[in-house]
Amino acid sequence: MKKFLSRVRAAKWSQYAGIILMIFFPIILVFITELNQQGDFSIAQQLITKTPSILLFDILFVSLCFYFITLLVKKTAISATITGIVFYIMSCVEFYRFRASGAHFTIGDFSLFTNAKDVAKFANIKIFPMQILTISVLTLYLLAMYLFRYRVNWKWRHIIPSCSSIIVSLMVFFMVPSVSNTLFEAFSVSHSGANNNFIQQEKFENNGMIAFLIENITNTISTINIKKPENYSKQTIQTLAVPNKKTIQPKLKPNVIIVMSESYADFRKFKQLQIPDKYYQNFDKMAQEGIKSTAIVPTFGGYTVKTEFELLFGLPIKSLNGTQAPQHLIQDKQQVTIASDFQNQGYTTTYMHPYTSEFYDRGEVFQRYGFDNLYFEDDFEPTKFRGYIDDGVAFDRIIQQINEDENPSFIHITTMQNHMPYDSETQTQMDYYLDGIQNTDLRLGKFIEDLKQLSEPTILLFVGDHFPFFTGEDNVYEQLNINSQNCLDLYKQPYVIWANYDADFSSVPTQEVSVFYLPRILQDIIHLPNTEIDQTIWEQMKITPVYSTEFQLEQRNEILDALTYDLILGDHYADNINQ
Repeated sequence: MKKFLSRVRAAKWSQYAGIILMIFFPIILVFITELNQQGDFSIAQQLITKTPSILLFDILFVSLCFYFITLLVKKTAISATITGIVFYIMSCVEFYRFRASGAHFTIGDFSLFTNAKDVAKFANIKIFPMQILTISVLTLYLLAMYLFRYRVNWKWRHIIPSCSSIIVSLMVFFMVPSVSNTLFEAFSVSHSGANNNFIQQEKFENNGMIAFLIENITNTISTINIKKPENYSKQTIQTLAVPNKKTIQPKLKPNVIIVMSESYADFRKFKQLQIPDKYYQNFDKMAQEGIKSTAIVPTFGGYTVKTEFELLFGLPIKSLNGTQAPQHLIQDKQQVTIASDFQNQGYTTTYMHPYTSEFYDRGEVFQRYGFDNLYFEDDFEPTKFRGYIDDGVAFDRIIQQINEDENPSFIHITTMQNHMPYDSETQTQMDYYLDGIQNTDLRLGKFIEDLKQLSEPTILLFVGDHFPFFTGEDNVYEQLNINSQNCLDLYKQPYVIWANYDADFSSVPTQEVSVFYLPRILQDIIHLPNTEIDQTIWEQMKITPVYSTEFQLEQRNEILDALTYDLILGDHYADNINQ
């Protein structure tokens, strides 16, 4: 065998074969990547006959990556192996992510690679024929490159400027929007609009995976490039602040509970679905006893952490350019949050999430959020509903915490029970989902009765983080003809505020408000002393009740933007605004 390989490599035509394999590798890899993520051959036909300019764009980008690595390692077979593995893995991630959640793989998902084990639980991973075909073709092609191995014999004095030129070109492309947008338009790559799931889906259908991911990188870079407000200074922040109206300690300090219910949504708003009231009967009863209104959440189908951020900080994601992972922007210091506000008023503050502490780095990051206690999956009884901690267990843990706390309790819980996937061999995804909602409703009814039995006054805010996403033939949103032009209803979540005592709900707004205002509304109901920042944001609710990327793509509220920048990215002048 060794003699045979030696003869082949020694043949005059062997080097030419290696060169040809090197030249055609980017083309082969583009098709392998796109076929693997699609799962069928339709994407190949689209690229060749309908979007050849995007095919060319993909080939050029993959070529840059491949030839850059080739210049570094000099051996084309090794470079092809590295490039091929990276693109193949990304295509598999895209395939399983979309099947599980209906959302496409984006650059922001790289932050979850450390939680790959937990993320894999959401996907029903099976091997499909296309994956076997594509990995076989890739393997055979790589073996051929090792057989007819070709080495780049450039000197480092040539390699260094060539690599530098590629790096500079990519940096200019990704960092300068005018350059990237010009190239996107030249190659017919879709690149406009906000990044909700429906717009992303339309982009993906046009762009395919590679161009979609590249466009997403440029968009994400512009998103995380949050500009410092003009004339940003301590004096500017102090000037924005509205004098606080409530400084006297209230006579009553009720326990305060915020339940952010995973994927909880009321589908009765879509009359054509004819969803029976039985799935929401205790939710309706709670609304009758308390007050119900509508909140605008900053996400749909996923990225729970965005709604969670708004509830924990009382600040808008829009002021952070709609970032998908706001927790990664938080400075490594104690933060001014809703929890810290309650902590300063003598409350024992607790965060609960019946899932792993590593997901979204909650166990580490949330230690800086002003919580006395952090409880995750291992701190709950292991009773589960379809693989996740049952909502009933979560609600019981809240009651237990209130009974344990000597001081009044502030508790925020992000539940997990109704998280996707919604796969079932015997039910549609909607029916499977509604069974989970009915279980939540049953547990909610018992929870309310338990709260009524408490001797301590207690107020509860209950809201869903986002609508769920369905995939494949069971995609209810396709049946409802919902698209990027008419999807705003999916960002509207009903919320209920309920109390086991005679609370005054007169200050609860009847109009739609962004979800980040809800903690301020709770504080107002219980007459918690306001800081000047609290009062400033409360006043902004009257001016801009809804402040969300999906609802005002261009409109800005300079006061909310400045305060959010200061408290999240800036010098925290607002922390000591009264000093």
